[in-house]
Amino acid sequence: MKKSIIIGLLTCGIIFSFWTFSKNTNVDSNIMKLQQDNYKYIYLTFDDGPLNGSQRIDDVILIEKLPVTVMLVGEHALAKPQYLELYRENEYIEIGNHSYSHANNHYQLYYSNPAGVLKDFIRNMNTLKLTNKIGRLPGRNMWRVNGRSRNDISSGIEAADLLSKNGFALFGWDLEWMHDSHTAEPIGTAEDIFKEIEERLSDDRVFTNSHIVLLCHDEMFQHTYEESELKKLIDLLNSKSDYKLSHLKDYP
Repeated sequence: MKKSIIIGLLTCGIIFSFWTFSKNTNVDSNIMKLQQDNYKYIYLTFDDGPLNGSQRIDDVILIEKLPVTVMLVGEHALAKPQYLELYRENEYIEIGNHSYSHANNHYQLYYSNPAGVLKDFIRNMNTLKLTNKIGRLPGRNMWRVNGRSRNDISSGIEAADLLSKNGFALFGWDLEWMHDSHTAEPIGTAEDIFKEIEERLSDDRVFTNSHIVLLCHDEMFQHTYEESELKKLIDLLNSKSDYKLSHLKDYP
């Protein structure tokens, strides 16, 4: 009888200990999740490469060892294969699809043929040997991500829908670091862009709360001054303990 009571008490103790451990583990897990949810995620993206400026972006990212995404154009990659190889060899750089032709800069005509747009993206995917389907439409700020969508203008909607149906995740941008169309020099300093990032995250003026996609262009960083502005922005972002740089593949 006493032996049975002792065994029963031991069994209860083991069950209670396991329950307490499980409960504490769940609490710790929830705390970790909450801590992760408190981060604000920054996605640095660079369009239209490879171009003059790609080398400097590659150099900065190798030094800083931070994830960025480059949206490449097939025709540009064939013209500058040496820069394409730099990007491929850089483990911190994620390569996305920005079409093969960049619409030849005739966007209205390009988007009047949605099937042609799909074909152009598939051609670029094959040219660059991409294993992902992360993309951005040329000349359009349109989103098709995880069942959610947003359009800037009507031209391009059918093409975006068709690409999405064929498995492409299309990313627009929440903020663009503008540049001069003639000189390609950045408009605004790193401090200006950092302030705008903070304000948009604070006001939730983004496609997804606590996530902001910044659009830059490869050609912006052809000279030492522009390269240093990119470094300055990265330093400012790193100064915030609740900011995290990420690849677009990790976008929710």
